[in-house]
Amino acid sequence: MHVTGQFDHANDGFFGKRLSQHLGMEGDCLLQVKRHEKLALAATHLTCPSFLRGRTAPIPSEPAYSILHQLGDLDRHACWLTGRPRYSGSFGAGTVSVIDLMDNPQCEFRGPVDAIQYYVPYQALDEFAYENGAKPVSTLAWKRDARDPFLSTLSSILLTAIEQDPSTDQLFVDHLGLSLLAHFAQTYGGMRRRNGTAEGGLAPWQERRAKEIMRVRLSSNLTIADVAAECKLTPSHFARSFRRSTGVAPHQYLSQLRIEEAKRMMLTTKLPLADIALICGFADQSYFTRVFSRSVGASPGAWRRDRTAS
Repeated sequence: MHVTGQFDHANDGFFGKRLSQHLGMEGDCLLQVKRHEKLALAATHLTCPSFLRGRTAPIPSEPAYSILHQLGDLDRHACWLTGRPRYSGSFGAGTVSVIDLMDNPQCEFRGPVDAIQYYVPYQALDEFAYENGAKPVSTLAWKRDARDPFLSTLSSILLTAIEQDPSTDQLFVDHLGLSLLAHFAQTYGGMRRRNGTAEGGLAPWQERRAKEIMRVRLSSNLTIADVAAECKLTPSHFARSFRRSTGVAPHQYLSQLRIEEAKRMMLTTKLPLADIALICGFADQSYFTRVFSRSVGASPGAWRRDRTAS
């Protein structure tokens, strides 16, 4: 899996600038998740303070779903009109609207908007189901006006990670993208493994190889797909199996490796913290300080002073 941010090309699908221009709103593409060089999921933050807006033109059909997660309350109501029966409802904070873009929907919003749109292509769902030994997902659906607490948590993490901390570790963002795709496939699409197939952890050689490549490439922009390929597994299979084998997610394990290496360098060298941060794979010193402080309970500078003072 590969994740990149701030993509707004018109031919990428109904998200980003194409979405915001069609709806007449402000919109920032927070990220695109790519698997096997194909788009698997995109997230766009939509905002608009206007109270009344007219109905949009129909959206050209494309094989994908638009999942709108409302962050703040919509004072009156929003609706999507399609060739099928009209979908409408009031949008409170945390509510979700799922639309099949093959239906040529039209949109109408009444009230200020603060929402995240998740764009999920059919093909991404099919490939995710195949990789997980499940039947293809036939459709995504969610009860109108119902809240989704789990998606609210993921959306909050996404906004914090991308908007407040753009240097967030690549493995962490990879893992978040997989979590979103899995949630939509399972909770909205009813995806289940065939015959209740159970999945264990990594084979001993896979766990050794995964940990080895994380140590060797400590300072690089390592992705889940990179490590999974070394273990001959798909990214989603690898992420679950690694957690079962080690008790932690891949990004957590890598973060701990980086912290331990930073501790070693702080005690054995006189390098500035900014240099140590880069050598250990942190994007900058401020990000290093945040991660180190959360894990250790003290800032890198304080930790170093306490252990090197004569």
